[in-house]
Amino acid sequence: MERITFKKVTMCEYPSLFGIYKTYFHSIVEGSLGWDEAFQQQRFMESYPQEWFDWVMFSGERLGLICTHLEQSKAHVHLFIIFKKYQNKGVGGSVMKCYQHHFSDRVGKVSLSSFKNNPKAIRFYQGLGYQIISEDEHFVDMEHSLFYSGQIGY
Repeated sequence: MERITFKKVTMCEYPSLFGIYKTYFHSIVEGSLGWDEAFQQQRFMESYPQEWFDWVMFSGERLGLICTHLEQSKAHVHLFIIFKKYQNKGVGGSVMKCYQHHFSDRVGKVSLSSFKNNPKAIRFYQGLGYQIISEDEHFVDMEHSLFYSGQIGY
């Protein structure tokens, strides 16, 4: 049976990631904070080290990209992208459940932030059990516990 897997992004692949980020986040960032190309490139390289990135894989094919950092008791998702041809087909939910299971033996929570002007993403994460724990003018911060809740489903 094929499974969703995570494959580390190589140093050679890393420079191409900003273009992927821009494709999927430009309009969201532009609508919230404004897009400054030089600033966004610098911020991307400084905020998201290569070793935090994994390709989301299934049957040897790339479904998307996830950027995470393991902290003391939680994993923080900095970026999560499912490529357009796989969107709206349940792939994102399956990937996040697999991801959560992947880290459940090391951390108790997964956290992330979403732009407020991206209600589709907020609804997506809430549908997976993420709770809004704080918010500001532009972002909502969300968390999901990985401890057994009486439900099985990954």
